[in-house]
Amino acid sequence: MTRLQLPTTAMFFRRVAVGFVVACFFGAPLARAESQGGEYRGINDPFGDPSNYEFAEDEREDKEFFHLGRFLMIGVEVGLGVFTGGLGGSINPGPRFGGRVLYFFDKSLALELSGGFSQHVDNVISAGGATNLNVSLANINIGLRYYFDVKDAPKAIAVANPYLGLSPGVYFNSAESLGPPAGDTAPDLGQEQGFGVSAGGGVEFNIYRRHIFLGIDMRYHLVFFPSETSTFGNALPEGSRAGDYFTSSATINYSF
Repeated sequence: MTRLQLPTTAMFFRRVAVGFVVACFFGAPLARAESQGGEYRGINDPFGDPSNYEFAEDEREDKEFFHLGRFLMIGVEVGLGVFTGGLGGSINPGPRFGGRVLYFFDKSLALELSGGFSQHVDNVISAGGATNLNVSLANINIGLRYYFDVKDAPKAIAVANPYLGLSPGVYFNSAESLGPPAGDTAPDLGQEQGFGVSAGGGVEFNIYRRHIFLGIDMRYHLVFFPSETSTFGNALPEGSRAGDYFTSSATINYSF
């Protein structure tokens, strides 16, 4: 009887082993297909094919956009600031430094917080003579940035990521004499604060895995200072302290 049980037991384990192999072979594709039908794997897999998942086109684009970066972006900039109008006639262009933080609502619209600082030399010609002033301009702006849909655009435009920006803000202007003074009739320009809005745009080129972007930003700042209409007791020509501000900067941004 013992010799009859050994083949039966061996056959039993052989059938179990064969069944296990068959279950693994056919069960793995089913399990994998079930996992793909659940949560969108593109969140964890940047190489996944979004066409395999069912949701709206704009939702798919946003998921890919945020997964590849640019949910939050910080950046610095360096460039040139130029005054316009009457101020542009006496104030020389000067270096400008700044920074910005962007929070993206979706792939097209972002909240932008920015600030900058520039220094200039102002050659004021008043009734008492000429005076050189060290002029500093600082600004803090908060507004919106809009990125164009470049999905169907030529490659040269698509890689540039063009955008437009509109940002109201506060501007701080101060003037300090570099001496010698122009006499008793020299105007005391001092410090002042005004409100304004910057409008413009730029481009951003992806230089490292959609996390580091190098770009160019240009803005026109429409600024309203209290001294725009002042002649400082007829010491300065009318309109000589009126004008706006234009900035052009090279930017580098890091996207989280």
